[in-house]
Amino acid sequence: MKPSDYNILELIPQRPPITMIDALTHADERSATGILRITESNLFCDRGFLGEPGLIEFIAQTAAAYTGYKNKLEEGDVKEGYIGAIKDLEIIELPLISTIIESEITIENEIVGFTILHGRVSQGEKLLAKCEMRILNLQAPLAI
Repeated sequence: MKPSDYNILELIPQRPPITMIDALTHADERSATGILRITESNLFCDRGFLGEPGLIEFIAQTAAAYTGYKNKLEEGDVKEGYIGAIKDLEIIELPLISTIIESEITIENEIVGFTILHGRVSQGEKLLAKCEMRILNLQAPLAI
């Protein structure tokens, strides 16, 4: 199955109202892409924009969806993970409500239960945010 064939809630441990990705649109050996339509009801929206925490969480949930997708292909379970560190965070611009943004992650390394990745959020050709993120991957499956 392609990543977009899955309901996003099958791939991530997060649940509404904290769900910050609508679909995983691409996944390969070392990268993935996700999309999010920003709605007014989003917890991270304020004064007509998606705030900085929303951009960070969007990158993290793209990574979670990527991991969930890989696990589903191997007939495994969705597992929880936690942001361990964020490095070189740069927020360039905040996106407006009622627009669509895209996140792209590139896995740099997976070692001792951590995934190290570079994440980017864009809107069309415009870069909105980027960072390096380290995610702690838990081994126990999430009970849904």
